[in-house]
Amino acid sequence: MRLPVGYTLYRRRRVDSTNAVALGLVARGAAHGTVVIAETQSAGRGRRGRSWISIPGNLFLTVVARPPPGRARAQISFVAALALGDALLDVADVAYKWPNDVLVRGRKVAGVLVEADRGAAAVGVGVNLVAAPEAGAPAAGDLGGRIGRAAAAERFCRGFEAWHRRWAAEGFAPLRRAWLDRAAGIDGVVAAAGRVGRFAGLDAQGGLLLAEDAGGARVVAAGDVALVDASCC
Repeated sequence: MRLPVGYTLYRRRRVDSTNAVALGLVARGAAHGTVVIAETQSAGRGRRGRSWISIPGNLFLTVVARPPPGRARAQISFVAALALGDALLDVADVAYKWPNDVLVRGRKVAGVLVEADRGAAAVGVGVNLVAAPEAGAPAAGDLGGRIGRAAAAERFCRGFEAWHRRWAAEGFAPLRRAWLDRAAGIDGVVAAAGRVGRFAGLDAQGGLLLAEDAGGARVVAAGDVALVDASCC
């Protein structure tokens, strides 16, 4: 596996979660570009305390990143989503669902979990390369094995470093444009933060703009989004 210059790879057969291993390495001074990849996880985690069902053959990977000075740490989830999109574009038509999911044909095939400690971010990704869980995640899909774990991991890491460097040099604007080019639900009806409105894009920091009937747009900074208008993506 050919990773970007300066990246260090830790391979594990089975872990509780790659994020937990990466955070342990951070506590021992792990540098930007430390990568943990595992064949399976016994306690994979998703956003907001959810579990991530770890089916063997899928990709479970965490990269340690150091957010550039002056950049909002939350924006690193867009770096990861765009890197996932770059890794999968050759095999699938991907779309991005705010805040950090990757969809294929309207079904979630990948997610991102960012956890921070000691000024570093453990950016974990799970990708359903070969199979999706049958229970508990009816909206999940998979890529049918059209790309292998090693190739997906290598492409993701290279894309991650490229987008991270662009984020450092140019700020969030180019990431915002690229993400919106493939945004799921843009201009469609969505439910977010207990409200229903039109997905009007992203603000300059990455928050979701929710246009309501009363006029104007509310910024949603965190939470889940449901695509109410299924025809939107």
